[in-house]
Amino acid sequence: MPAAGATLIVDEISAVDLSHRHLALADGRRVPFDLLSVGVGSIASQGDARFAAGAPVVSIKPMQTFLARLRRCLGRIDISDGNATVRLVVVGGGAAGVEVALCVLPFAIANVGGDARVECTLITSATLVGDGTGVARRSRRALEGAGVRVLEGRRVVAVEADGVVLDDDTDVAAGVVLWTTAAAPAPILRRLALPTDDAGFLLTTDSLQSTADPRVFAVGDCGSLVSTATAKAGVYAVRQGPVLLENLCRAITGAAPRAFSPQTRFLRLLNTGDGRAIGDWRGLSFEGRWCWYLKDAIDRRFVGRYRMAG
Repeated sequence: MPAAGATLIVDEISAVDLSHRHLALADGRRVPFDLLSVGVGSIASQGDARFAAGAPVVSIKPMQTFLARLRRCLGRIDISDGNATVRLVVVGGGAAGVEVALCVLPFAIANVGGDARVECTLITSATLVGDGTGVARRSRRALEGAGVRVLEGRRVVAVEADGVVLDDDTDVAAGVVLWTTAAAPAPILRRLALPTDDAGFLLTTDSLQSTADPRVFAVGDCGSLVSTATAKAGVYAVRQGPVLLENLCRAITGAAPRAFSPQTRFLRLLNTGDGRAIGDWRGLSFEGRWCWYLKDAIDRRFVGRYRMAG
């Protein structure tokens, strides 16, 4: 990225040396730094579930490669039998799990081809997103209308080559298992040897700096503010970006950092996969085609802000 005065390095970090301020890369190179900004996001929590070798699991993260990985996994399913049924299992009943379950059917049908039938089951160890709220009731109704089977209060303990095993020893057949569970810290965070919260995310001050080393910044899912507990949601991550940029500049000049103040409420919109969406604002739920247009407009406006000119 010469236009930005930046150097892009595509490699894996094998070690982090904070005392000498350098990153060790897998190919043997060392990258020195004066300030380190960590924005590795999160991974989908595996919990204590056991994954068999070759199990057809497609994690929702990283999102930028999700559809390509799902397409490859679907392509490996044998549908030579004209009456074949492709069974999908979505693990996780949060907003991501509900959206994936509602949107994956038409995508799977388009990529499997032939006359194969596609069935979907959503499994969650708790209850659906916002249980007891209008969003949960509307989500259940949308899932039922889409023909998605929902199993609540069931935990997946193992993923095998042909499906999943639940905590009550029930087997659920699956050709593809979509993993959309809660956020968990990326393994690299352990290599930093910096303070973390109980879940393993880096603890930061309001200025997004590590509580133990002000030269290290952490933003997005990988960081947790000491002062305020916030959900691991993109709505917070995108608003930390401008604060991060300003504080990196202030750190270079020696100026005092600026505090990030997370919003207490935000609009939530769930795509139902049929040209409609379910919304929630301060406990008030609503749905309809207009909600999808609102979601689409918000998403396009956000992406447009970061699209590079041709």
